[in-house]
Order: sequence, then C-alpha cells, then structure tokens
Amino acid sequence: MRLVVSLFAVASVVFFMIALVPGDPVRAALGPTAPVSLVEQRRAALGLDKPLPIQFLDYWQRLLTGNLGKSIATDRPVAQTIGDRLVTTATLVGVAIALTLVLAVLFGMVFGSVTHNGRRPRTLVTFTVVSSALNTIPSFLIGILLVFVFAVTLRALPVAGSTGWRSLILPAVALSIGPAAGLARIVRAQTDVVLGEDYMTVARGKRLPWRLLYLRHALPNLLTAALTIGGLLLGVLVAGSVVVESVFARAGLGTAIIQAIIDRDYPLVQGVLLVLAAAVLLVNLLVDVLLGLVDRQSLIGRS
Repeated sequence: MRLVVSLFAVASVVFFMIALVPGDPVRAALGPTAPVSLVEQRRAALGLDKPLPIQFLDYWQRLLTGNLGKSIATDRPVAQTIGDRLVTTATLVGVAIALTLVLAVLFGMVFGSVTHNGRRPRTLVTFTVVSSALNTIPSFLIGILLVFVFAVTLRALPVAGSTGWRSLILPAVALSIGPAAGLARIVRAQTDVVLGEDYMTVARGKRLPWRLLYLRHALPNLLTAALTIGGLLLGVLVAGSVVVESVFARAGLGTAIIQAIIDRDYPLVQGVLLVLAAAVLLVNLLVDVLLGLVDRQSLIGRS
C-alpha cells in the first residue's frame, strides 16, 4: 500500500512540476520562426491546449494504459527512447550499488575491528575524517579526477563511452565512492557494537578462526543496517548517475533527461523521472522484503 501511494504521489508531482514550468515547450522545440498554425496544431496533438485538470486526467489515463506519450523533439514514443537507454543506466547503477555495499562492509568491518573498544583512536579519527570528506565530494568531481588519472595520465581505461566492461569501471567507481564512504562509517559503528555482544565473546572464547568469527557470526548481524541504508542510498546513486553519465558520455537515461531539459522535451522528462522514481521505490520494497528474510525479528519477518 505504501508503494502504491508513493507511486501515485510521485507521478502526480512529476506532472505538475513539468506542467507549471514557464515557457512553451512546443515553441521551444519548433523554433521561434515556426508558423503559429503549426505550433497550435502541435499543441493540440499533444493535448497541451486543454485545461490543466483535463491534462492531468489524460496523463493518468495514458499512464494506466502504459503510454508515456511522444517526444516533442523527435516525435518518437517516450517508452521506446527509455527502453533503448534503460539497460545502460541500470547496469551502471547496479554495479555501483554492489560496489558500494562491498566497499562499505569491507572497510567498515576492518576499521570497526581495529578500533573496537577505543583502541587506536588516531586511526579512528583518520577514518572518520577521510570518509566524511569523500562523502561530501560530488560524484562528478570524483569522476573528473578519475578521468585525469586513469584515462588521460595513465591511459589505462577509456575516457568515455558505454561500450565494453572497461568503460563501466570509472563511472561506477565515481558513483560509489561517496555513498560507500558514508555507509562505511555506519558499518564501522555497527561492527563496534556487534563485537561487544555476548555471543561474540563466546565465539572468541572458543578460539574460532577469524573467518568464522567475522563472516559467520559478525557479518550476518551487520547486513540489516547495511541493506537498510543501501536501499536508501539507491536514490542517491540514481540521482548521481544523471550527472556521471554526462561526464563519461554514456548513452543512458541521465544524458537523455539532461538533453530533454535543454530541448524542453517535457514528455521525455516526465517519462524518465517516472521510470527512475518507480525503480527506486520498487528496489526499496525489495530491500524491505529481503530484510524480513534476513532478520526474522523484524515486523516483516514475523508477519
């Protein structure tokens, strides 16, 4: 029910946000020298000559039938444009979220165990300062730095493009460094708490190997916090992918929506925003279900 209400709210906000933007998108698409009759004909074909409440009802009628409309600039169906670019963006965000979770859990557990019970306070301060700094740097600045080092200077990876797995490395790293740094701080704090629990004391008393101690006993109890925050970070990664794709010239939804905003192609902007928002909401629903399977003590796990 929360998913349904959220989808309705997001779709409605997207419509009114685009509909109330000043300016005439048809005039912007056809140019200032286009005849008035052609502009009016195009506006009527898109339904933009109707009152706003009627446009809103038509908008929902199209959505419920799976019709996202046509692009003003290219006259192509919006769904077709999104379908051509969705895989590129989904691949980038998927790799970035996986890299974020791996880096956050790895560094969070390592520094959590090293600084447990107040040990090595200087290491803890250094970790906190570095992770906080990385978490505040915009992803596009990290991307530019990575391009300068690994593409321009070392020439080890391609500068831009979306062909082959090597072109995915730099944008995925640029997109995941900031969120991974922020999540690592949470994992480190949670590791410090978990290592102080009674069952961890018993496990250490049995002289279990470190692999069993951390992977079997500590890690499962850290996954709840990591997955919860990881689901929330998905929205950050999706938003960051819009800019990162432009930096690395990837043919994804990010470059599509930026070009659509420049062209005032509002149907395409609406379609891309809806798809990205729906993806974030659906993944968060899946995270909630996964948390219920992992943590049986949660409300979802008991229901």
